[in-house]
Amino acid sequence: MNLIICENYREMSQKAAQLAAEGIPRSKNSLISFPGGDTPLGMVEQFAGMVNAGEVDISRTRYVSLDEWIGLGPDDQGSCAWFNWTKLLQKLSKPFLEAYIINGKAEDLNVECGNLNMYIEKYGPLDLSVLGIGMNGHLGFNEDGVDFNLKAHVIPLSETTKSVMRKYFTKEHDLKYGITQGLLHIMEAKRVILIASGAHKAEILRRALRGPVDTLVPASILQNHPNLFVVADREATSAL
Repeated sequence: MNLIICENYREMSQKAAQLAAEGIPRSKNSLISFPGGDTPLGMVEQFAGMVNAGEVDISRTRYVSLDEWIGLGPDDQGSCAWFNWTKLLQKLSKPFLEAYIINGKAEDLNVECGNLNMYIEKYGPLDLSVLGIGMNGHLGFNEDGVDFNLKAHVIPLSETTKSVMRKYFTKEHDLKYGITQGLLHIMEAKRVILIASGAHKAEILRRALRGPVDTLVPASILQNHPNLFVVADREATSAL
């Protein structure tokens, strides 16, 4: 585990973007994944700026989204697809080779899970997986109690996630399920970057990195990843 403690959110975002850029192979096609949400926003903006400045070449890189709220799509402000399109993909003057964005409005969610699995199997494994950590230790929508051995799946949202989700939306949504890459996808990634910011993440980050590896804290599985970078500000690492 490589722990990088930054002074503040801006420095964390810059360092995470730099590590993400370094995780993209130059000599072959690659596959990468970023999360959505408040914490990754600065990193995503930094990364897009590096691409547009010609500092990062993504012409041979495919992008796959991490997760989505069931029932929402790219036109729903606050959805993961909306974040991916408005905060990353539409900001790029030089696009990815291809992008696969999970469809939370798919008619058959089992088929959508299968399609996601096939995409990652065809073009993966992931060269790079960037992740945030939820207040319950979730990665994507791999909620507390999740089976570590799953690939793409649909999962009930935890009460913690449902209480936090309101900040992402300008109108009420009755969201009960998420669709997500599985922890097997994440653990097979060649480089994983976990980002965290703020004192409110300090205790769950401590449990994830220093506590037992347990499904009650899904992010704890990252202790077993051979190429993990944890990039966090001082407030988020205050309990370590």
